[in-house]
Amino acid sequence: MTRRATPAEDGAAKPAAPKTPRKPAAQKAVPLPVEAAPQTALTQRFSRPQSVEEADARYVAARDEWTKAMRAANSGRPADLASLAIAQEAYEVAVAERDRWHTGTKVAIPVDTETRSGIEAAVGHELAWRQVLHPEPQKGGVFSRIRRRLSGG
Repeated sequence: MTRRATPAEDGAAKPAAPKTPRKPAAQKAVPLPVEAAPQTALTQRFSRPQSVEEADARYVAARDEWTKAMRAANSGRPADLASLAIAQEAYEVAVAERDRWHTGTKVAIPVDTETRSGIEAAVGHELAWRQVLHPEPQKGGVFSRIRRRLSGG
């Protein structure tokens, strides 16, 4: 008859061999300098370029990093493809900011020079509500109907 070992006895009999991580290949990975994405609205506002020159400089830097990532992605390694995706996203953000600075048109906001006092505004609102709530009764007759149709009333 054979005797079965308990799990405690089995584990005590054989010590676990420490696992050593595999050494990477001789190639040295060069990380691409990509700025971290801003996390809040306030930091996004501060991270945007503050002038046309700064927007152009960021565009050129992002374009150069994107071209480097494109060349590195030809290897087909997943890390290089991930770097290309990150560089592509940074490039698209830089292009959008550059276009925003170059096509930014100033929009004039019209200012109403006619100001009314508080009582005039209140009376105007009251009269408008009276016309809505209690419209004038329509007059009968053929000419009245023709006039209403022509005037749109």
